[in-house]
Amino acid sequence: MSDLKKFVALQAQLFAFLTEQDETTLEAIAAGTAQLAVVGAEVSVTPSKDPLQVAQNLSRLSSEDTRRRHLTECDLSAKDLKKVAKSLGIRGYSAFTKPKLVDLLAGHGQSQATAEPEAPTPPPRAPVRNEPAVERRVAPREPEPSTGPVNPDVDVAAIATSLRETETEEEGAAYLHAQHLDRESLLAVAAELQLTRVSRLSQTELEKRVLKQAIGARRKFAGLRKW
Repeated sequence: MSDLKKFVALQAQLFAFLTEQDETTLEAIAAGTAQLAVVGAEVSVTPSKDPLQVAQNLSRLSSEDTRRRHLTECDLSAKDLKKVAKSLGIRGYSAFTKPKLVDLLAGHGQSQATAEPEAPTPPPRAPVRNEPAVERRVAPREPEPSTGPVNPDVDVAAIATSLRETETEEEGAAYLHAQHLDRESLLAVAAELQLTRVSRLSQTELEKRVLKQAIGARRKFAGLRKW
């Protein structure tokens, strides 16, 4: 058929269609408020047992009813229906039963949505540079000065007061030696001077710490008094 004959046949079909419409429809078409649409016949497909072929057939069918009817005619197992869903790019159907798979495949052409949204894939983690591990060392906490029995003849408070009044560490050392203090008494003097963590010091180091603490406290007090 030539192009001219096709045009004439098309005009005849259009004229026949328009003569069947009422005045309201014709006025709406003329005003542009109504539009004409060409609706073709549904594509005819042959039932198949091949999941890939069924997937191709479903892509050619435009309505949900025809897709559902086609799936019913094919009568695939749940396993084969999952293969059809996989071919169509659908995801999240692994736990679906056969009826749910049929509903999913029948409605797939309209929504183009997956059965169940999957959890978003977390972004890749940035590579971590191999840095040398830093060993954290916690210094052991030293026990407080011993509170063992102290010679009752030793006046710890008086000795601490006398040490605070000495001018130099040499004078303080001479005073300490003259007291002939044992270790427990010297630790008690250290406690009186508010010294801590000295119980592990040797006798000599303990005496030095006691003298520094006493002389330092006296000088600090003297400086505040002058101020």
